[in-house]
Amino acid sequence: MPRPAPAAPGFTLVETMVVLLILGLAASAVPRLWGAGQGALLRDTARQAAALLREARAEARRSGRETLVVFDTARGSLQRPGAAALGVTPGLALAVEAPLAEAGEAGRLAIRFDAEGGSTGGRVRLSRGGMTAAVEVDWMTGHVRLFE
Repeated sequence: MPRPAPAAPGFTLVETMVVLLILGLAASAVPRLWGAGQGALLRDTARQAAALLREARAEARRSGRETLVVFDTARGSLQRPGAAALGVTPGLALAVEAPLAEAGEAGRLAIRFDAEGGSTGGRVRLSRGGMTAAVEVDWMTGHVRLFE
């Protein structure tokens, strides 16, 4: 009696459909994961800006002297005088609202904290695409609030 020929190696239709389904799910998750990573960069930069502003306020109260945080929107950086500049992550837009009296050369604005903890106030907004994070400084109390 002759033996039947072995089946040709390959995949069944069900196996192929399962693989395609898994690939489709993975491909649909990638844009969401990419967006989450970009949102994390935005939030991290906003947190760093808020921390720098809080440090400046604390320094003004501790030393009894005014302290500035200078924002350079042209270069995308912020810093306290005498300290290293904090660069904004490339691709993020930096917008600053501060009193005109605190405006310096083109693209440079400052938020000033006084010895009692008050400030000139202002708002720092970071954005990328449709995502935005903001840091607000209350002009009366100098309190720094982060909006993510």
